[in-house]
Amino acid sequence: MLDKQKVHDWLNEPGNNFCAMPFTHMAIEADGAVRPCCMGEKFEGLNIRGKTAKEVFNDPIRQEFIKSFERNEQHPACHMCWNDPHSIRGKFSTTWTTLEFTNDVMNGMKPEANLKWFEIKAGNRCNLKCRICGVWNSSSWAKDDHKLKNANSEISFKQSEAYKYTQSCDWIDDPKFWNDVDQLESLEYLHFMGGEPFMVPEHFQLIERLVNDPNIDTSNTTIGYNTNGTYFPTNENFELYNKFKTVMFHLSVDDIGPRFEYERTLANWEKVRDNIVKFMKVRSDKIKIIIDPTIGIHNIFYVDKIKEEFNKLGFPLDLAQDHYVFSGENDCRVLPKEVKDVIVQKFKNDNSPWMCSIMEYLNSKDYDINYWKTFINTTEQLDKIRNENFKEIYKEYFKILEPHWNKDE
Repeated sequence: MLDKQKVHDWLNEPGNNFCAMPFTHMAIEADGAVRPCCMGEKFEGLNIRGKTAKEVFNDPIRQEFIKSFERNEQHPACHMCWNDPHSIRGKFSTTWTTLEFTNDVMNGMKPEANLKWFEIKAGNRCNLKCRICGVWNSSSWAKDDHKLKNANSEISFKQSEAYKYTQSCDWIDDPKFWNDVDQLESLEYLHFMGGEPFMVPEHFQLIERLVNDPNIDTSNTTIGYNTNGTYFPTNENFELYNKFKTVMFHLSVDDIGPRFEYERTLANWEKVRDNIVKFMKVRSDKIKIIIDPTIGIHNIFYVDKIKEEFNKLGFPLDLAQDHYVFSGENDCRVLPKEVKDVIVQKFKNDNSPWMCSIMEYLNSKDYDINYWKTFINTTEQLDKIRNENFKEIYKEYFKILEPHWNKDE
């Protein structure tokens, strides 16, 4: 059995810049841009529009990126991992799709590129406009983004960057991408993200092509979804899923009740809760259901309530948390130190791995006054645009935040 900790320690040795992702993974952004992974920067000049997965995976731009890792260099596209002490390079290089590969490289194997994990953000089509999101992942955000950025200008919505970006996500209408499975013969994990993937029925064309290709054994392939919980698959969908090794549904549900509806605007908590119950009933060895809350500045004060509700629903949060808002004004780490201290004190008696990891993350970076001010300004502007009220929804939390709300520090 592979020693995951040993591999992880090897990755963190001083001077070791190896990562499995350039060799085994490719991520397509909502606008068709190509990224090393969900944390990396877009490759300039590389887009899936009008191309197949094979053409992009073997593009000279990507090949040069791979070569930089063969030279043990720190490629600038991966600055998030080089600069953040909470780097996820070790995590991504030791998942079930990459651990064996990384272990072999640790033991002297020369790494070769072979697409095993394919992540597709199928446009930005989405029915929600979540506070931690933006137009880059949600078409529903477009008009609010325009109002936020062009409040004092004459720029019309159709002249705005938000509108132009959403239009650029139309690459998903091209059947060429969905019907070509070259380069996918060794695929172990096909990961659909959004937007909301269930609003993009085109992705089922790719799933069907994989099933029908005589050179591909889908019994070795896992399908993964990040879905907002507002949709539940049809019986026909489940019949197709049965052709695969496993199907994993990561339900992006960050909170409960009115706070959930504030954080994920246009969602209905009762409907999503009902869908969670339905997902609970279809869980099996083949169908995996994971509640996947993203911890950020909005819900950090209520993680005990979140944990309690999900436990009741049959989804105990008993492992270390690893999904956070990793940057920007919605990152809980930008909070003033005094607020962080109150939060840590509030949860001091919960020594579970889940809670301990969250508290560790909360204090892994210092307070950032610029992002904190941006959070306040954005919150107040969006509240006006959406006719919402942070201070009312988060009354108890706001009592802790209020001394720092409009204070120059």
